[in-house]
Amino acid sequence: MRYLCRSAISAAFSLNCALFCFASNKTDDTKLDSTPITVTMKSMSYEPKRLEIHVGDSVVWTNKAFTTHTATSDDDGKTFDTGEVERGKSSKPVTFATAGEFKYHCTIHGKAMHSTIIVKAVESK
Repeated sequence: MRYLCRSAISAAFSLNCALFCFASNKTDDTKLDSTPITVTMKSMSYEPKRLEIHVGDSVVWTNKAFTTHTATSDDDGKTFDTGEVERGKSSKPVTFATAGEFKYHCTIHGKAMHSTIIVKAVESK
């Protein structure tokens, strides 16, 4: 009887250790998905017009228009500037490291083609 009891306790202990190790190695799921968020460049607009993301997220701009576009922050490109994105191409990812509101436009077509990215701070758990 003692042997059976010790075996059951040993098995339960081993299972708890295995579950603890698995849980300790698991990371936050939101950080596992490092896929950039896509903004589509259309004829004279960006879609979505207003994008909300979190600090640490990345954005790429994909040009589905018939002409070249840029995505350039309204501070003369100091925050970000994709450079010219040709038709059918995508920009390099832009990672947003700080919270805030970032307005941007196409330098080729002026501020008539504009949009905003809202970057929110990551909530601590």
